[in-house]
Amino acid sequence: MTMMIPAEVQAEILALHFGSKKGTRAIAKQLGISRNAVRRVVEHRKVSLRPEPSGPRKSILDPFKPKVEEMLQRDPSITAARVLQQIRREGFLGGRCAVQYYVRQLRAVSQRPREAFLRLDFPAGETAQVDWGEFGTPFGDGVKIHCFLMVLCHSRLLYIEFTRSEKFEEFIRCHENAFRFFGSRVPLEIWYDNLRSAVTERMGGVIRFNSRFLAYLGHHGIRPHACNPARGNEKGRVEDSVKFVRSSFWAGRSFKNFEDLCTQSAHWRDEFANRREHRSTRKISVLYFESAEKPLLRPMNPHPYDTSEVLSRVVPPNFLITFETNRYSVPWTLVGLTLTIKANDQCIDFYYQERRVALHIRSYDKYQVFENREHFKELLERKPGVTKESWQIQAVKNIGPAMSKYLELIRAGHRSMRKEVSKILALATIYGESAVNSACQALLAAGIIGAENLELSLKSSHHPSEHELQPSPLQFQNNKLNRVVPTVDLRRYDALLFAPTPSDGHELPADENTPASTKGNTNHDHKHDNECTGGSQSGAGNDTGSDEF
Repeated sequence: MTMMIPAEVQAEILALHFGSKKGTRAIAKQLGISRNAVRRVVEHRKVSLRPEPSGPRKSILDPFKPKVEEMLQRDPSITAARVLQQIRREGFLGGRCAVQYYVRQLRAVSQRPREAFLRLDFPAGETAQVDWGEFGTPFGDGVKIHCFLMVLCHSRLLYIEFTRSEKFEEFIRCHENAFRFFGSRVPLEIWYDNLRSAVTERMGGVIRFNSRFLAYLGHHGIRPHACNPARGNEKGRVEDSVKFVRSSFWAGRSFKNFEDLCTQSAHWRDEFANRREHRSTRKISVLYFESAEKPLLRPMNPHPYDTSEVLSRVVPPNFLITFETNRYSVPWTLVGLTLTIKANDQCIDFYYQERRVALHIRSYDKYQVFENREHFKELLERKPGVTKESWQIQAVKNIGPAMSKYLELIRAGHRSMRKEVSKILALATIYGESAVNSACQALLAAGIIGAENLELSLKSSHHPSEHELQPSPLQFQNNKLNRVVPTVDLRRYDALLFAPTPSDGHELPADENTPASTKGNTNHDHKHDNECTGGSQSGAGNDTGSDEF
């Protein structure tokens, strides 16, 4: 790069040459500069404000540049330090900086051009975005901590909740808590990425959502939307929120336990995250939500959705049921029976049929045993010094006076004594000893034995009411769809079996031996027959009128 001549000297040269018509030698002598400098300014015919670059400088790396380019083409992720090691073997004597600078230049050229994105705007009350964030195992117990985030796209109101898993039940439980945080209101649509809890399968633009997840969203009337794979920009509001939680909340904090983590996160969410001035909207999120978005959200379904995890297990001989690596005790009399487990985030319920038989506080530790002494207290009293058969039979006899006779009849028959006794003990645990004794007395009065008949009798006496079994029907916006068609009592047609059969178009005369009451019933049956015919015609009219739907 040549030395720069001052701009005012260049202007003087051009004025003397083109204005005064002086030659190069005279201008150089007058201004005291070389003739070559005057000649360059005259040839350029303008004033240069910055020096002109000279040709590329030679570098000690020049002989090795083809090798460096080849290594980057073969492995674009190779580091400059590894490139330096390789070309050292081939005789490169330069330093690390030259290699780093050249590798950086090559990568800048090979990078794909930056993609342009359109800004997405969402009307108030229409859309929310959901995502998970993983935060490792901060408590050193092997349990990973996850963070559920839901953001309302218009007001940017943020809901976060830390969990110990990303199970489906935990996923929809967080949804329920988020909707309550929004004032028991829900948006019209929620955007997700390809979460396993939401999307079962995807091929291009064809998406198959999880059927259980669709059932839950349908409960609240929400429409799901799955973003394209590897397109975090489509749900940038919640993606930015995950980064915001990591940098503003998680960094630099310490937590005593999981409960302390939840307490601190809720305080940070309510006192800082939603009360700051959002950098995009330039508004306070919680105030903007209350004034602009909350009135446009729809109320959530008033009927609560069961978010419990449900599964079944057979009670093993040690009456300890395994759930998530932990073991929980149940009454010893239920050994061999299949129990239903309903677990929420606080406790675990154990059911036989529809009756709860055990309850434990849910633990998220690993490989622990939780026992309730009441579940095996009687077993400790009866087990020592007696055989298995004797203490079980004695336990059945202690239920009530009817059980001794029942056992004698079982012993005289072909039924399995062991199965009968085990079943009776289980029924006594579930329904109570007095109920089992009463049911046994009723069966013996009817001349019936068998544990299956005893269980059937107990179920019928403890069966829930018809009102509890039949939930209220769905209500549609179109009132015509809410009409309930009355059920037809088909027993009225049974009377036709006793009506006289017509022959040759005439009714048969009544038999002289036919009682008068039977004749009266016959006329009454014909009346019912006419009523049924009229009812079917009316029903046909209703079907015709329904075409207007």
